[in-house]
Amino acid sequence: MLHRGLAGTNLKLARDHNMRVTLQSVRLHGPLSRPELAQITGLTPQAIAYMCKELLAAGLIRESGVRRGGRGQPATELAINPEGGYSVGVNMDRDHLTVLLLDLGGNVRGRVHFEQSFMLPDDVFRRVERAYTELLEGTGLMPEELTGVGLAIPYKNGYLRTSITPRSYAVWRDYPVRERLQALTGRPVYLENDASAAAFGELHYGLGFDFRNFFYVFVGVGLGGGLVVNGDYVRGVDGLAGEVGYVPMINAQGKPDDAEFLQNRVSLGALYAYLKERGIEVSSPDDLILLHAQGRKEIRDWIQDAADNMLLPLITIVCTLNPEAVLIGGRLPPPLVDDLITAVEGRIVPYRANLPSFPPIFRAACAEDAAALGAAILPFSDIFLPKERNPVKRNGG
Repeated sequence: MLHRGLAGTNLKLARDHNMRVTLQSVRLHGPLSRPELAQITGLTPQAIAYMCKELLAAGLIRESGVRRGGRGQPATELAINPEGGYSVGVNMDRDHLTVLLLDLGGNVRGRVHFEQSFMLPDDVFRRVERAYTELLEGTGLMPEELTGVGLAIPYKNGYLRTSITPRSYAVWRDYPVRERLQALTGRPVYLENDASAAAFGELHYGLGFDFRNFFYVFVGVGLGGGLVVNGDYVRGVDGLAGEVGYVPMINAQGKPDDAEFLQNRVSLGALYAYLKERGIEVSSPDDLILLHAQGRKEIRDWIQDAADNMLLPLITIVCTLNPEAVLIGGRLPPPLVDDLITAVEGRIVPYRANLPSFPPIFRAACAEDAAALGAAILPFSDIFLPKERNPVKRNGG
């Protein structure tokens, strides 16, 4: 049986890790039998029997049926119990707000979305409160039944200024967003930057089922990324691994520009500004889909320009990390992502023979809700999912 590299240990002191590994194995591969669980995790049948008994008693997994047709006694199949846990994911960005309710089985039980640019804190939290109340009332859940709330926001929100950013948006700089969300919901809040959360969402709900090593390019109002190695999300020392949007552009003198970065050329913000300079006012992905369907030259030209600017950073990423795949996702509409991938692949052709390797490039599966999904799984990850292998403790940790 193929599986995603989950491995347990039979050391007595590893009970918590083994419990997490067993639960994650059921979540990813279920429904499956206890012998299959033992095969996937490397745990003894006795250890698996104990873990399953505990997880069944806690309501995190359930017996989903009996498999017949094989030799011997019919095997009881185990599956994740969707009602074993719930969390809320919140994605606040410069052009939208998404709030969704997720169950332990990965099912979105409710979603509230606001498409509006540069909302200020009071407006955002008023809408979050409304969405939070609506989602709980719609499912009959009480706040205390939530494992927690995950929050995905852009890195250094309020600091990045573009030609379309109002000065008032600077109020978000160093804003106590986690504290305010925790006071509003009364639940623990787990904070992550949006690109990292999107890669995390893709790992658990998207093409992460097919690739254990990938680099995720997140195209939002800004540009970010995330790295997954051996099925683990790699955060980096400060949780900012993959922030490719801050790679400086090369100026006319052939030197890195200290004021012009990749996200100034490749991002929704860059595309909106590009179109505005050409007399086209747009403010949402739906507007871009319409322009693309009309075959507008301005969209085609921007995609070619974006591919030119992405070429060297992508080659650098691939030569440094050697991933199985590069995934491109986020808020850039799927038709534009597909055209961007085609354009980038065309530019790689002259260099491919001299590169050690170059993996396939795919459109990410989770698309626009990847960051909200990733945010929603953060509370589950902290409590239920296996911890990173060989974690490095920071000073004082």
